[in-house]
Amino acid sequence: MSALAVALLWFAAPAQDAPATAAPQERADAAASEREAPQKIVRAESGKTWFVMRMWPGKVVKFDPVTDEVVGVFDSGHGSGWMTQPTHDRRSILHLTRQRTLVQVIDLETMTLKDTFPFDEYGHIVRVQGVRELPGGQRWYVQVERIERKTDTYVVPNEYEWLEYDLAEREIVTRMKELPKAIRRGARLSPDGTQWHVFDSDLKIVDPVSLEEVGKIELAKPMAPGMGAISIRGDDLFDLRNPAAYRFAYSMRDPVDTNRTLYGIVDIDLVDKKVSRLSEWSTVPPRMWGYERGDDQRIAVGARGASGGFGGGRGSSEYRDEEIVLFTLDMETGKKLKETRHIVRNGLYLTAVSPDGSKIYLTGRGNELHVFDRDHKPLKVVSLPGEIDGGINVVRP
Repeated sequence: MSALAVALLWFAAPAQDAPATAAPQERADAAASEREAPQKIVRAESGKTWFVMRMWPGKVVKFDPVTDEVVGVFDSGHGSGWMTQPTHDRRSILHLTRQRTLVQVIDLETMTLKDTFPFDEYGHIVRVQGVRELPGGQRWYVQVERIERKTDTYVVPNEYEWLEYDLAEREIVTRMKELPKAIRRGARLSPDGTQWHVFDSDLKIVDPVSLEEVGKIELAKPMAPGMGAISIRGDDLFDLRNPAAYRFAYSMRDPVDTNRTLYGIVDIDLVDKKVSRLSEWSTVPPRMWGYERGDDQRIAVGARGASGGFGGGRGSSEYRDEEIVLFTLDMETGKKLKETRHIVRNGLYLTAVSPDGSKIYLTGRGNELHVFDRDHKPLKVVSLPGEIDGGINVVRP
């Protein structure tokens, strides 16, 4: 064999002491397989409930619902905000700004900037659509829209992309067209933040590393003859503060008389993995947009338009102020404790209740909080340092 042929073979052969570079997906799979089980997310213990509001232009405000005063203001420095949400541990606020490319982490206690995570990308316009924490709180799923910049045009995709982002390493671990199938729909973090809880027809418990189902609490199977499937409504009435249980409002379609729907409260035992209590309301709750509550999960306040829909019987289409109906509900029995009608400024809607339940807050366009007392009587109007954008985030410890 000629010297030239030997040289060519030597260059073509892979080096014995340098392993081949793994493909991006192989690296992501390896990182996932080596990932440790997520640690428990420990919630803040300040004992204080705050209202957090995004304000135009570019501010995040912390509001004390006891004194009805602004106690902290954060200026993003990048103009309008697009998302403001508390982290699972209730210690920080995630704020999306800079034309949807920058996620700021704001310390809730001091209302100062803790960290920033940019999602710009050369050659593309990137718009963050949402952020979801993974179990353990050390990674995010970030949904983005990537618009390709070309010399004289833009290429707009018809679908979003998901990024798995490592906060400590500050890097994208993997890119996905969709979330993993096991958590694609109805997935929430467990109260302790260590697992995925997927609310489908049943409550499925999904391992955060393998993404395999490791447990199930049956909700679809009738608990007794004549009963139907339990359908969860709204958020956990314990507000994720009870690591051993959930409490939800539920509805149940009568399997015989399908025009009849039952309502009530269901307790779910996360230790023994079962429905521990099913309390049927003695009455059908009033039709309303939704409800808000204070720290006492037994009492809630709801609202709707006077004619049943958003906008009420009198509204902007008639160039008159809105008429809304406020309800106070006993969440143990479903009974309506109080109902009142009010004519309010156009665009106002129910957004929060004070921790002790003594005040009801309506917000809408503009910079005002309209405050009613527990008897639904107008109490005062509070002016804020900017226009409210997105209502109130109630952050309980």
